[in-house]
Parts: sequence; structure tokens; C-alpha cells
Amino acid sequence: MKAHHVLALALLPTLASAQEVYLKVTTPGLQRVMMGIPRPGGPAAGLPGVAEFDATLRTDLAHTAVIAVVADDRAGMVEVDARDAKLTRQRWRSVGAQFFLELSPSAAGDRFTVEARLWDLVTGEITFSRRLAGTSALAATVAHTLANELVRTFTGRPGPFLSRIAFASDRSGARELWLMRWDGSEPQQLTNHKSIALGPAFSPDGQWLAFTSYLRGKPQLFALRPTQGYIKPISTLPGVNSSPSFSPDGRRVVFAAGDDGNTDIYVTDTTGSTPERLTVARAIETQPTWSPNGRQIAFTSTMSGSPQLYVMDAEGTNVRRLTTTDVFADEASWAPDGVRLAYTTMVEQRFQVAILDLRDGSRTVVGGPGNNESPTFSPDGTSLAFVSNRTGSKQIFVTGPDGVPLQITRAGNNTGPSWVAQVQ
Repeated sequence: MKAHHVLALALLPTLASAQEVYLKVTTPGLQRVMMGIPRPGGPAAGLPGVAEFDATLRTDLAHTAVIAVVADDRAGMVEVDARDAKLTRQRWRSVGAQFFLELSPSAAGDRFTVEARLWDLVTGEITFSRRLAGTSALAATVAHTLANELVRTFTGRPGPFLSRIAFASDRSGARELWLMRWDGSEPQQLTNHKSIALGPAFSPDGQWLAFTSYLRGKPQLFALRPTQGYIKPISTLPGVNSSPSFSPDGRRVVFAAGDDGNTDIYVTDTTGSTPERLTVARAIETQPTWSPNGRQIAFTSTMSGSPQLYVMDAEGTNVRRLTTTDVFADEASWAPDGVRLAYTTMVEQRFQVAILDLRDGSRTVVGGPGNNESPTFSPDGTSLAFVSNRTGSKQIFVTGPDGVPLQITRAGNNTGPSWVAQVQ
């Protein structure tokens, strides 16, 4: 699976002044900063949490479009000079590293600490320095934090490695809501209603999770605080209440509701006030999603005959069609930049993920085996999570910087990924 988009990255001034070209992040022909990271050695290798920290950091950096870690076979050629750190850094440069990440882990009781310094091997200067600490049980979180900061050093924005993905899964017997890290680790069951939960959607601050539930017999809309388990109703309109999406300020929820096979788009505030109807066409309108600036809502409608993507102003006015060449278009998801939409299309009778560039209307299919659907962008806009049945059951995958998808769920059937920067 290939991601056909260009990532525009702003370098820090210290990097821009260097003589070597560090970043040219495009697809195909992807180039990334080469970073040398030594494997833990000596007494530090046996400290609690060090092995997990090292493995997590390398996994994170392998899935960023801006950093590549020098491979072990080349890193093994570096001879460490304990008396001359500068010479050791020069040797890292000789095997292709442009930057060197110096890590000094330590432990005291259950406390795990890492001193991190990032050396620019061209200028010989330290471009990043930070001390991170936590318990040994939180070594992975410490690694995710460091990976985020390293990405921020080169792009001005943190990576997605502290982010979480909510999803629906039947792994426990009923379709419940679950939460996991971006890489599928630390799965946590959020609901235990022994009912049907569908279509989770995070508020931008990660405090609320809206979803459809059959908890009371009918498909109604609820909001859940993931950290507390507190649940409250959002909409109990007749018929199906589904596909919620929070406004960027987190104060309103747009969703689809209707009976007798005809659904429309509604909006309500998070207190559960009387919903306001936004669409009135004699067609099925569903899957609304708020634009990052809050001014527009993209949605699916059958007003032209087949499901297609449309967009309207947040007040329900100025409706216009977005997709014109698809036989089927559904499940739109805005990129954080507000100029791209990922969505589900149909190619040769199979669902596939596509990306629509709203600036010029160009459409790119991100093909893959099996059926692929329900895309959602990572908080930094560099990756997509999506659902695929390529392994036989419905599982969630995340695209990597090289276009190779990483499978992050394996138990049961898993649907409806919703990605948020951090759960509050």
C-alpha cells in the first residue's frame, strides 16, 4: 500500500544552515534523516526497562517519515572509543549517520531515567537535549515521548507516538469499545455493556468518546469519558443515531439520524440539547465529519443516485459535491491540514481507501489486498489507520512511511478506528 502524498516539512534554522541536505520527504523516493542510535551495552543493558525502551523507540522511529535509524549491520562497524566521544561520533558519520542520539539510561529502585542528547554530526553541535524519567513499567511511554520530541525537532510538530486509537471489537464476545496505543499495544476495554457499540469518535482533546450503542435496545448516541467510564446520552432521535463527529472546539456533535431508511444530518451540543437538522434532501445522508477549521462538514449522500461525498457549510448551507469519478464514496476523514480527505471507494467490486486533494480535486487510490475501508488520519497527518479483511477477519492496519501497512490488531473483528493525539 503506497501513500501518494508529499509531506512539507519545515526545518529548524540550525538544520537549514548546514551544508548537507537532510530532508526530502516525498513518495516515492522517500529520503529520511539517518540517525545513529547505539544498542544498549554494558551494565546499562541490564537495567529494568532499558530493553523495552530501546525496542519501543526503534519501532516508533521506523514508522516516521522523517527519521531512519542506521541499520544494525552498519552500526556494528562503529568502534566506540571510551576516551574520545568526538571520535566515536565521527565514526558514526562514516557509516552514514547524519545525527547521533546519545542515550544515558540509569535506574534507582523503580525509577527509570534517560538522558538524551542529539548531535548534529555535520556541525558537531547538540540540537536537542532532554532528561526523561518514569517508572520502569512506563519505559515504553518514556520512549514514545522521546520519539515524539525527535520528530518535533525536525518538523516543528510532535510525532503520533503518544496517540491512541479507539475502536469497536467483538473479541470479548460482544461488540464493545476498546482503546489502544497507535501501534496496537496496551489494548484496554472501555465498555462492558454486552450489547453492540459502533462508530467511536474522539473529541479533539481526548476527553470524550461519542459512539452508537444498542444498550437501551435502539441505536442511540452516547458519549463516554474513557478515563472515568462515565457515560451520557447525546441523541435519542427515532431510528438510527450514528456516525458522530465532534466540532474542533469539542462543543458540538454532528451525526446522522433517521427512520424508515432515510437518514439526515443533525447537529447538537454536547449537553444533549434538541438536535438541529442540517439536511433536508430526499436521500440518505450519513457519515458527517467536521473540517479541522470548523467551517465545513463533509458527508455521504445518495442524492445523485449512488453514495458520493459532499461538503456543506457548518450551518447546512452551500452544499456541493466532492467526488465525481467514483462509483461509490463513503466514510470521509479530514486530514489535519484541512486540504485532504481520506475515504472509502470501490474499485473492481472491492472497497479501497482513496485520498482526495481538495485543492485541485485530484484523487488517488491507496490500493491493497482484500477490502480496505474506514480510514482515519493520524494526529500529525502522516499516517492512516484503516480496516482490512486481507487476513480473513476485519483487522486494523496503520500505514508506514514506506507505504507498508502495519497490522495492529489480531484478536476478533475490529472496526471503526478513531485516532486522537492523547487521551485526557
